[in-house]
Amino acid sequence: MKQVFSGEVYEMLPISHGIIFSYRKDTVDNRVIVFYKMLSFDTGRFTDITKNIYLLTKFGNNYKAVASLCDNYITVKSIVLTGGKVFLLEPDGTARLLDADASPIWTGELKYRSNAPSDIGIYKNALWACYAQSNVLLRFNLATMREELRIGGSRSPFNRPQDMFIDGENVMVSNSGSNKLTQLNLNSYSVFDYETFDEPVYQYVRVEDYRFVILKSGLYLI
Repeated sequence: MKQVFSGEVYEMLPISHGIIFSYRKDTVDNRVIVFYKMLSFDTGRFTDITKNIYLLTKFGNNYKAVASLCDNYITVKSIVLTGGKVFLLEPDGTARLLDADASPIWTGELKYRSNAPSDIGIYKNALWACYAQSNVLLRFNLATMREELRIGGSRSPFNRPQDMFIDGENVMVSNSGSNKLTQLNLNSYSVFDYETFDEPVYQYVRVEDYRFVILKSGLYLI
């Protein structure tokens, strides 16, 4: 494992032949200054990118209209769906499905026992959400937004799950409580611990043959 960027990294976004990430550049008068970088696999180098490139990657072609609807475009979770639709999840659990023109199709909440999800993902037209306070993953019917399945609970394989990365038929869950990556097969629902770190893990991404994690101390290639 190799640290490729030190400091407070907020989010990684996979792109073709690389990743984009947001990070805390500085704090001025209690105001956090956020910058953005791209790591290209072709050159092996970091380059600074604009906010608009970050927003385009996160929200799709209509990124300005979508970003204007978010309380905070850094902390909101997003999934760009087919046809330009976008699913948004705010930190308080408020969720919205937007059409390609950013008009609302559905608005509601995804709370479980009064707790908001920490992340969301799509697999086979179902929406998955992980809940850090409850140590569960829930599956929702994307058409009705009704809960269909729950994994975890009092005896859970998850420990403060912060992030999910769906890779084929598996989802990699980043557990900040146990410092572990846990793999869940979304067809058989088999679970096993994939990797353990020395500090909390907040996000995992795989692009091509490269795997990255955000840990408390920064961004790492594993």
